[in-house]
Amino acid sequence: MTTALTGRQPSAAHTQIIHEVLSLYQLHPTDQSYAHYHPTATFHDPVSIAQGLESIKAQFNGMPKLFARSETRKCEVLEPAAAGRHAAREAQGVGECVVLSLTQHYVFKGAGTPEKTLESKVSLAVDGEGLVRYHEEEWDHQPNKTGEDGFMGKLQEWRKKADAKMVEAGVSSDPKKV
Repeated sequence: MTTALTGRQPSAAHTQIIHEVLSLYQLHPTDQSYAHYHPTATFHDPVSIAQGLESIKAQFNGMPKLFARSETRKCEVLEPAAAGRHAAREAQGVGECVVLSLTQHYVFKGAGTPEKTLESKVSLAVDGEGLVRYHEEEWDHQPNKTGEDGFMGKLQEWRKKADAKMVEAGVSSDPKKV
């Protein structure tokens, strides 16, 4: 499924990366979905901080276990200057940021379960070789907390890393097993 992109016109290479990343959010992970991730890439959202490609795969490959479906309602390409602070820092000197304003509608599995539409800012730090080094998702466009944000941020960072490790332990990184 190809999602129409609005906003700034990305390069052909960045368009390919965007569509691969959107396939993850749309619950369709494939080997190609991860083709542009560096082996040491990091994924950071309000739930987890996954370090390394295998951990990132587990995070996204686990989503179809929670959600019956996920639909991209809007994807606007923003200027690189709008990048989240962590992705922007990762891109400095090695590449640039691809930034998306994403509206994603999730339907949880099970009868009578809730639905949720989430507005996110997704920032991808892409290196000079065209590989994603840092994938940052900020819900409601609010910055993710880390140890840089004091004691509570440090606790959140620790919890997010632990959450990612638990998912990695329980979910295969092989998209064919989703």
